[in-house]
Amino acid sequence: MERDVSQGLDPTPRLHHVGYVVAAMKGAIRRFEDAGGRLVVGPTDDPTLGVICALIRLPEGVDIELVAPLEGADSPVTSRLQRGGGLDHLCFWVEDLDASLARELDHDALLLVPPTYAVTFDATIAFVQRRTGLVVELMGAKR
Repeated sequence: MERDVSQGLDPTPRLHHVGYVVAAMKGAIRRFEDAGGRLVVGPTDDPTLGVICALIRLPEGVDIELVAPLEGADSPVTSRLQRGGGLDHLCFWVEDLDASLARELDHDALLLVPPTYAVTFDATIAFVQRRTGLVVELMGAKR
């Protein structure tokens, strides 16, 4: 299936992972492993973002990023946990982070996190919230 790039969409974005906010990393990893998931990236502290992250691959091949607040940090996921945690965002790998971010903003997305280095993936990320309410993480090559 060929993509129509005439609408200004990045011709190469692909789903990288689904973000899932949890209160406790160890228990969440155990829960996903009990469901057949495999730990791909172990828990990694990211003091810049105030989170600890891990990556689980489900048997179907879908990657789930577990995100918990980093102890002692002012974490952006604390408010999400106060609402119950759970499904949080979709992350797309893009070839050109700046261009993809500009397109999101041109389509009235709200910038949540400007381009920032993410320790867990050794990549640069940015977060936006689309008008529909969907939170999208864009991930590009390390700057």
